[in-house]
Parts: sequence; structure tokens; C-alpha cells
Amino acid sequence: MENLSSTYDLLGLSTKSTGGKISKVRFDNTKQEFESNEVLFATGSWDTPKENTLLLWNVEQVSFGLGEQPSLTFSVLGKTTHEGDVTDMRFIGDNILLTSSSNGSLNAFQIINTNTSDFMDQSVGTSNYQLQMIMNRRLHSFTDTKNASLNSFAIKPHSINDPLVATVGEDGRIVIVRIEDSVKDHVIEDADASSIKAILWPRSNEIILANGCGQLRIFDPRENKPTTICHDPINIRVPINCLAFHPSKVHKVASGNNKGGVTIWDTRKLTEPEKHAQPHNSRVWEVFYHPYYQELLFSCSEDGTIGAVNFADFTPTFSTQDSMNAVKGQNVTMRKIGFKSNELPINSIDYHPHSKLLISGGDNENLLYTLI
Repeated sequence: MENLSSTYDLLGLSTKSTGGKISKVRFDNTKQEFESNEVLFATGSWDTPKENTLLLWNVEQVSFGLGEQPSLTFSVLGKTTHEGDVTDMRFIGDNILLTSSSNGSLNAFQIINTNTSDFMDQSVGTSNYQLQMIMNRRLHSFTDTKNASLNSFAIKPHSINDPLVATVGEDGRIVIVRIEDSVKDHVIEDADASSIKAILWPRSNEIILANGCGQLRIFDPRENKPTTICHDPINIRVPINCLAFHPSKVHKVASGNNKGGVTIWDTRKLTEPEKHAQPHNSRVWEVFYHPYYQELLFSCSEDGTIGAVNFADFTPTFSTQDSMNAVKGQNVTMRKIGFKSNELPINSIDYHPHSKLLISGGDNENLLYTLI
């Protein structure tokens, strides 16, 4: 990670055309085949004139020798249509891809390798893989005739064999369902009076929400009211768009807001946030911790860049007078990663630790990627 230790500057990204605006990109991290040079990931689109799509990709790395960057080859393995904008996405076990939609639905797609299967419906996919919808459930709505966007979902820890999924949306509700069951397990009707933007489920008895009023709300999923409500005193009522929990400390949560800031919270003591940084000058759409360098937080933004903030040895001092310069501490390093001709939003970002591949997608209709 030596190339992230310098001060704030710009690092370049490579591009691969996708043919549409990307709302989500996710690696398949359910399988760790270290002997293979092939990596699977999926992209979902939004704001497409005719119909939105899911694409299943393969990226293959070819190494030329010590000290040389591997060559990356991208291939589309499968494709299917998606009703509504793709608002969230995650691979789970048994070759299943879960997605959520702006039309309020939670969807599951079975990934089928047609080289080893008799399933050959060519209308569903292309090339060697097919994406077959096996579940489509409308969970969020304002009325019987007006849908509400399902913005985010989370899976209960240790339930991957029989996944219990919590979903949140524009209607301010939490809906908890099992993928295999057609009945809603639990609904919290008035979880929030505003739009719920993001959800985490770090512990079996703890669900964390972020809303459009700049609050974090913590629920016990067995109850109908939050056990804790907190806000950022530096960014009062600034919408929080995204959440991520620390790889080894589930009480440590990162968020990204509408002003380009990222914040670290400790859910054990939520009187005020723990750390702040300002890697962007516009909305932050996603954040995630590096799985190995766990004080390193990545983010992507409407400003068309990826941020990398190293919070190691951070000593914060907060000023409510200047929220755009909230980082005041020692040994805080920030780096912006971008593509020189891109000024359009980067909507989604993910990292594959084995291949060291950082990949993102946005409104410029390209995959943006680099090896870190």
C-alpha cells in the first residue's frame, strides 16, 4: 500500500466500456479459489432508456513476470434484464445473486453455468452463464398502487444457508424476510419518518439504519422501536447515504454523507462520532474498509472520484464552524483516485483482496479499475 501513503493527490484509473450507467458493482467473494486467475463480479444498471440489466463478468489476470503489472482481460459471461434501477446487490451461497430495485422489490437470480447444465434458455443469458430469476418479491410501497424504492438490504449474520434478509426503503419501513419463504417474517412499519438510505446487520440482535435526516438508528430486530438514535453534530440533518462495518470490529461503523464527508462511529458509545474526513466535495455513495489494512477506508462519490482515507493514528479535533474541513489530526492521509476525463458520478465500488483489484462503476458507462 505504499502508493497510498503520500498526501492528497490524484491517481489514475483504467476503463472498460459497459454500454450503460452502472449503479452497483459487486465481486463474488463467496468462493476463494486461490489457484485460479479468474474473478467473477456483477454490475447492475440504472436510468436506462429501455430496460435495466444485470451483467456477470469475468476478469482474468495474466502475469508477465516479477515487478510487472498483470494484464487484465474482461469478459461478459451472462446477462439478463432487471425491472427497475438496481439499488443494491450481493452474492450469497449456492451461486445466487440478490438484488434490490427502485420498484420496491427484492430479487434472487440463480447463476447457471451452461457448460455443465442442461438448462439452455438462450433468452435469459449470453455466453457461458445464465442468470435465472428465482424470486421476485415486492416489499416496499407507499400505497397499494405506488411503489417505494427498496434502497438497501442486509443479511443476518450466520444465516447464509437459510438467509434472513432485512430490507429498507423510501417508505421508512424495515421488512425482514427469508428467501425460501413467501411470508414476511417481520415488518417494522414506522422504523423512520424519512427515507431509509442504508442498513447493516452486524450482530444477530442489532440492525443499524442510516436515514435522510443524518441519523443513525439502532434496532433490536425483535422490537418495533429503535434502542438508540444519534446524529453527527458537525453535519446536522445532512443525509447519510451509505454504511459499512469494520472487518474485525463490528462495533466500528463507517458512513458517507451528502456533503462529501466520511465518518467513523463506535456503536458502543454513540454520543458523538469518533472520526471525520472530507475526501470528496459532493455526495458519497458507498464506503468500505480494506479487508487487510483495516484503518484504510475507501469511498466513491458524485464528484467522479474514489477516496482513500488512512485513519491510522488519527487524533481528531472537531469544529462545528467549518464542516467542510472537519479533518484536523495527525497522520491522516487522503488520496483521490480518478480518471482524468471523468466528471460524472462514481456510484459503486468494490475490492477483491486476492487479486488486489479495485473496481468501480458510474454514470460514464465504464468500469473504472486499478490494482492496489
